[in-house]
Formats: sequence, structure tokens, C-alpha cells
Amino acid sequence: MSSDDARAIRCTSLDDPRLADYRNLKNRPAGRQRGRSHFVVEGRKLGERLIQSGFPIRSILVEEGFDLTQLPLHLRQRTGADFPIYELPEELISEIAGFHFHRGLLASANLPDDVPLEQLDHDAVSLAFVGISDMENVGSMLRSAAAFGIRQILVDSRSVDPFSRRAMRVSMGAALTMRVFRLGNVADDLATLADRRFHTLAATLADDSTSIETYRTRYNHGDYPCVLVMGNEGQGLPPAVQRACSHRVRISMRPTEQGAPLLDSLNVSVAAAILMHDLTKPS
Repeated sequence: MSSDDARAIRCTSLDDPRLADYRNLKNRPAGRQRGRSHFVVEGRKLGERLIQSGFPIRSILVEEGFDLTQLPLHLRQRTGADFPIYELPEELISEIAGFHFHRGLLASANLPDDVPLEQLDHDAVSLAFVGISDMENVGSMLRSAAAFGIRQILVDSRSVDPFSRRAMRVSMGAALTMRVFRLGNVADDLATLADRRFHTLAATLADDSTSIETYRTRYNHGDYPCVLVMGNEGQGLPPAVQRACSHRVRISMRPTEQGAPLLDSLNVSVAAAILMHDLTKPS
């Protein structure tokens, strides 16, 4: 079916079971929930990227009058995928979703299967979230990771799910292009990676941390695959996780005229972007 031939199925009731994927989106937990099988994206651009990604789409919900020719629905013929497109007035979509809706489109797709940590490729740089609880920060870090060519993300159970609605929006759907790995016991999993010759880099202000520049001068880019481990916005990485990492790195702060830096830390998403930039730039 081409975009020109597509027709939306008009729904008239908020209790329509076909719309269950979109119900009460605002109040859904940000972390990965046991038993949840799908994720939702919002807006035309993310709808386009979802269709292009090849993820198995469950359905699309558009506001009344949405121009379906804006979507690359012709790709359904190429991939053999098919999914229903439902239509509701904008105010009813807002009511069913639980927030003021003005982006024209919602789409639901099946979550990917978890990838075993044993299948983590020896990429130059991968990124790990440990206790990252802010959706905006996770989305920003995913967007930066995509910009620097990082394609593997490791996530513990206390962190925001990269497929959560707001993280997907902030990241511009970066998770659609990445492999996402779920961490169990974080310290044990990091030790396992060290046995596989990964460098695991704890981002920390600990006294024994070295500057990212010093790390870069000691190890040639690409000689060792590394996993950059970022911790909670307020507490940072737990001591046990820091001990499990093979290296502890920090960002050097510029000193003031009085000697000490004005601040000793950055927002976690800003720090992650700086560290990823340093780790991925050519030697």
C-alpha cells in the first residue's frame, strides 16, 4: 500500500481496545517494566524513522485530518510489514494519552528482544547507564552517542529505558539504530567484560581518577574496546561499580585565577558528551 492509497480507520470511543497501547502514556514508568512488550513514539519525524527502521510496528494513531502522504508508507510493501492506522480527533488523543497532544501522530512498536551481554561487540566505544533516572538526560546522551557513532548501549534496571517515550523524543529516536543490552548485577557484568579485554571506564571524581586526556595518551584509540560507564545524576556511580571498572576517568576543569576550578562537575549528559567526543576522536 502506498502513502497515497492509505486510509485511516476512524475510532469513536476512548474505550476502543485497539487503542490500548496509547492509554495513559503520561503516567507510565520511565524504566523497563516486566511484561511490557511495546514502546510508543510521538511526532511525524519519529514516525518516519520508526517506519524506516524496520521495527515491527503494531499500529499508528493520527489526529483527524493528518496527511498520511507525509509518511513513507510505501516501505510497507518493501518489507512485507503491515499495520493498522487509526484516527481520532486531537482532543480525544490528548484524553487517552493523558497529556496535551499536538504532534499529529503516535506510533506503537514491539520492543526488541534483550541482547545477551556475551554478544557485545568489541566496538571502540560503548556507553553504559547506571542509575540514570532523568529521561531528558538519557535522551540527550543517546543523541550524543548516535552523533559520535556509538551503537551499543548498556542499561541497568534503575535507569530510564532508552525506549521510553520522552527519551525517544529527546534523542530523536536514537535507540532505533542501536543495540541495547540489559545489565543485571552491574559490578559482576563489568568484571565479565574486563575478562573479555574491555576497558571499563568509570566517570568519577574519585581521588584516584585520571583525566580523560591522560587515559587517551596511555592507550591508542581502538587498541582496547571500552565501555564508558555513567552514573546517577546526584550520587554518581556506586563504590562497588567504580571498583569493578578497570579505569576511573574524569574531565579536567579549567582552574580560576585563585587556582581551584569554580566547579568540579558537569551535568551528566554534558559530561558524557565530552567524554564520548574525547574517546571517539582519532588519535
